[in-house]
Amino acid sequence: EFQFLRCQQCQAEAKCPKLLPCLHTLCSGCLEASGMQCPICQAPWPLGADTPALDNVFFESLQRRLSVYRQIVDAQAVCTRCKESADFWCFECEQLLCAKCFEAHQWFLKHEARPLAELRNQSVREFLDGTRKTNNIFCSNPNHRTPTLTSIYCRGCSKPLCCSCALLDSSHSELKCDISAEIQQRQEELDAMTQALQEQDSAFGAVHAQMHAAVGQLGRARAETEELIRERVRQVVAHVRAQERELLEAVDARYQRDYEEMASRLGRLDAVLQRIRTGSALVQRMKCYASDQEVLDMHGFLRQALCRLRQEEPQSLQAAVRTDGFDEFKVRLQDLSSCITQGKDAAVSKKASPEAASTPRDPIDVDLVRWV
Repeated sequence: EFQFLRCQQCQAEAKCPKLLPCLHTLCSGCLEASGMQCPICQAPWPLGADTPALDNVFFESLQRRLSVYRQIVDAQAVCTRCKESADFWCFECEQLLCAKCFEAHQWFLKHEARPLAELRNQSVREFLDGTRKTNNIFCSNPNHRTPTLTSIYCRGCSKPLCCSCALLDSSHSELKCDISAEIQQRQEELDAMTQALQEQDSAFGAVHAQMHAAVGQLGRARAETEELIRERVRQVVAHVRAQERELLEAVDARYQRDYEEMASRLGRLDAVLQRIRTGSALVQRMKCYASDQEVLDMHGFLRQALCRLRQEEPQSLQAAVRTDGFDEFKVRLQDLSSCITQGKDAAVSKKASPEAASTPRDPIDVDLVRWV
């Protein structure tokens, strides 16, 4: 379930994971080697962005908490302090404690600590939910000697404030709000954007399917035309053996040209769909596992990235798909066949491509002008 924590490029455990504007997450090594675009979807960094990536504090925190869970369920877990067999886990200090160290720890600190036997009976989901530290947010003022818990948020400076800082600085007076309400509002905004992205996913998915169908239709038209060309050429092989090869090459050139154009558009659709689904999955996972602080830290970056995704329009990527471009080859082939069966000694131009303009070299070629 937590394979998404790996680097999406090298699939190794992401060290210092970075969230890109396209919502893919890379380890620091892959990010350094990526240049100026995402190595997964090839999305370039947005123009004017101060930094190409954001520290993915959500992934870092979840990795750390999963590491703690592995330590707890390990039958050989030892006390962080004295290295004896551990019996308790302190949620505040995030330390394993033996029974003796636990007594001293609780005497002085009285932190929340639970027996390892109880925690080992929990699933990983239950453990992670218990370690989210909801509302455990501190004042952002660096001048405090000790971190101060707070429930106040200033929308002007986008920082949490303790009561003292909020009261002493009058600039926050009209902009203060309850931090729980602010977090709830931001989560709801991300949820609403995710719902809109799901609708966009359907639109892009429909266009994606149409483009796939068009590619198949183009291939079938190519195959049918090639078979018709071969059938006619076998009837007049003495005169048109060279033309068979040139016609097939011309059909293939037309196919390759149209295919490359649609493949490019299809690639663009794939990239946007991937970003939409990655963004939706990221928001859902943050909703399940991210702490309030992580939502605050990452909201602005996520909102900008999701807004850019909302601006994508699948209609602009739709191309009018035409598979009747081979009809011209059929018409020219029919004219050639008619000339041959009527006993005309026709000379065929060396250029069968519809883009090439041909001029008959002899009056006897007049009957084949339409074909060449």
